[in-house]
Amino acid sequence: MDNKAAGENSPQTIDAILERVRAEIAQKEQPASEGNAPRRQTGLGAVPLVSETDESTLVALDRPFYGIGEFAALDEETFLRNAYRVVLGREMDGVGASYYLPALRSGHIGVVRVLSALRRSTEGRERGVKIRWLWPAAALDRLTGLPVIGRAFKPFMDFLSLPHTNRRLARAAQRHQDLISAVNTSLSAIRRNNARVDMRLELHEREAATDRLQTQTAIEEAGKTLSELKATRRLIAEESLQLRRLIDEARAALPEKPVLRETVEALDDHALDSLYVAFENRFRGSTAEIGKRTERYLPIFKQTGPVAAGGVVLDIGCGRGEWLSLLRRNNIATRGIDLNASMVAEASALGLDVLAGDALAYLRSLPENSLAAITGFHIVEHLAFRDLVTVFDEARRALMPGGVILFETPNPENLVVGACTFNYDPTHNKPLPPDFLRFIAEARGYDEARIIRSEADCDLSQSETGFAPAEVNDWFRQPPDYAVYARKPVENGQV
Repeated sequence: MDNKAAGENSPQTIDAILERVRAEIAQKEQPASEGNAPRRQTGLGAVPLVSETDESTLVALDRPFYGIGEFAALDEETFLRNAYRVVLGREMDGVGASYYLPALRSGHIGVVRVLSALRRSTEGRERGVKIRWLWPAAALDRLTGLPVIGRAFKPFMDFLSLPHTNRRLARAAQRHQDLISAVNTSLSAIRRNNARVDMRLELHEREAATDRLQTQTAIEEAGKTLSELKATRRLIAEESLQLRRLIDEARAALPEKPVLRETVEALDDHALDSLYVAFENRFRGSTAEIGKRTERYLPIFKQTGPVAAGGVVLDIGCGRGEWLSLLRRNNIATRGIDLNASMVAEASALGLDVLAGDALAYLRSLPENSLAAITGFHIVEHLAFRDLVTVFDEARRALMPGGVILFETPNPENLVVGACTFNYDPTHNKPLPPDFLRFIAEARGYDEARIIRSEADCDLSQSETGFAPAEVNDWFRQPPDYAVYARKPVENGQV
């Protein structure tokens, strides 16, 4: 470990490091100031590791004298490093690493002999460090190496080296070393984890900055759109008021001319067409949304014989032409009719075959067996009971054998729809429960009458999913719309 990693040339204690970690955590937990303040690094990655024992001086320098036992308590390499620092005043050189260290580890020489050799060297004599009992210990060390008589001097040598105390010190030093290693392992893990946290924080902050920019852009665009919408609404309101005044003036000025009066009445009937288009946009959904909702019915018409043979699908109350556009994209012949002149104009602009007029009157004008299918989305709930039955009758007359009807309407089985959202449209007559429309279809001569609540119900080969509420909440979970499907019977071998 280099000095920089150890913390600016000063060893860090465990208590100091833990205190620094606590301070960093306390700082991180403080609430962020308002505004876009720059992100603060967690800082734990800068915490220095605890200095290892082999890099520190266990025997204090610059003392008046030392004892042999202080050196004997250390392991071989630590002893050599400290001996060089104390006796010679410098770091261990190649001689110490290549000669003394192997000899110490093999037991050929001991602490006393190394200290004596260093002290008797030129550098040692010049430095003049005092080590108690070193000369007697050195003499005893030489005597204990003699044959036979050396055994007599060994107890004195053991006394000077204090082996028992040294072993306890060595064990304590080893425990201290193990603790430091464990602490350093934990601090290294903190560093790695903190680096990952910093990287994730930086990534999240970049993403947040991008989101803020996109949100700001969206807000600005929405503001512009809202301003344009408000201006358009004011213009529509002014034009409607002006049209109302012109109609009133025309009525007062032309009391004796029935033809002109009928023209004025027709203008009056369509005075709110633009308002109803705005209502549809707000409460029913955009053209794209409605087109997406009607896609689930497409497989039914692809499987209908007269439609597949090229017959025309008539959509009554075609509105802006969402359903007609979907059918045309799938190569199905279509035609539409609607009372609202503004919606007919929108559909015509798409190149669709649409008419402006009353759907029931148009049905009555058609020859028998002339249509492959008849559809209507959110139309039947506008009709009075007699007109509703007439639509079913005239549709059956105009359909080819095997032709089908499909009428979608708000679903009063959903209590929110039945009690609230159905009433958004002031032109609605009343909600139509699914079983009621099924009954009308069956009573007016249709076969295979079916209620389509979900996309699964569009698979005509499977049974209806039905509705069997078990609790009150089931009445809130029903889909907001449903459709009644039925088929004109095929008789006398007709295809």
